[in-house]
Amino acid sequence: MNNKYTRTFLIVTADDFGRSLSVNRAVEKAARKGVLSCASLIISGKEVGDAIRTAKDIPSLQIALHLTLTEWSPVSSRASIPDLLTKDGRFKKSPTQVGLSLQFNKDVEKQIKKEVAAQFKAFAETGLPFRHVDCHHHLYVHPKLFDIVLEQAIKYELKSIRIPNEPWEISGPICKGHAVRNFFYRNVFTRLVAKCRKKIRSLGMVSSDGVFGLYQTEQITEDWVLMLLDRLQGTPGTFELYTHPENEAGSRGEKELKALISPKVKNKLEEKGVKLIRYRDIEK
Repeated sequence: MNNKYTRTFLIVTADDFGRSLSVNRAVEKAARKGVLSCASLIISGKEVGDAIRTAKDIPSLQIALHLTLTEWSPVSSRASIPDLLTKDGRFKKSPTQVGLSLQFNKDVEKQIKKEVAAQFKAFAETGLPFRHVDCHHHLYVHPKLFDIVLEQAIKYELKSIRIPNEPWEISGPICKGHAVRNFFYRNVFTRLVAKCRKKIRSLGMVSSDGVFGLYQTEQITEDWVLMLLDRLQGTPGTFELYTHPENEAGSRGEKELKALISPKVKNKLEEKGVKLIRYRDIEK
């Protein structure tokens, strides 16, 4: 943990901003009425225009680039990155498949470099302050991809990057499901993110001391956040909780939105002395 902090700070982020109007309205509601302090923008999202307008109307909300190389649509033309896409013109769904292709295929590496550069450029052209980047499925913990992303981060003078290292000793005991998946995350991510953190620190960039949401991805509820805040009490440092809220009844993100606008969560933050911040608040 970062010893320069004597209290607990928390960044609360909504990923997939721009994916749909439901996500956009959830981000807006959670930023205006709840505890949301940051949102990560899919620059090729179906409703990215609405998301950008929403973000510009809420200057207190910090917006990051949510780099996307799986599931969603590209910024580059289909013809220029054929090895990254399925027949319907979207990215392949499997992060493992993308990672293995990048490891052993030079053509894939060139195409990924092109698409990463295109997404950075597109975000910069939105007019939103550009200081932070994270990645869908945390795919950029792959060493080759992280170097590609880092090259663009340096070019655009970014100040911070999400490093998805989740402190198991804090959140592990309250993440009851997906034992096999979380065992894999704990062992593989721990090794990879250590290298990522070392690289950004050598360049004067910053990250949080820990990120929550990996072991509980898309299953964050009000009760779970309250338990997390109890376990964070007295732990000095800066942490991030990333979420996937949606403003649609019955959607998988509805419970996450309820957690973000919960009065109980707000009260618990105050009770435990946890201060809400943004990534820009920890930049050097």
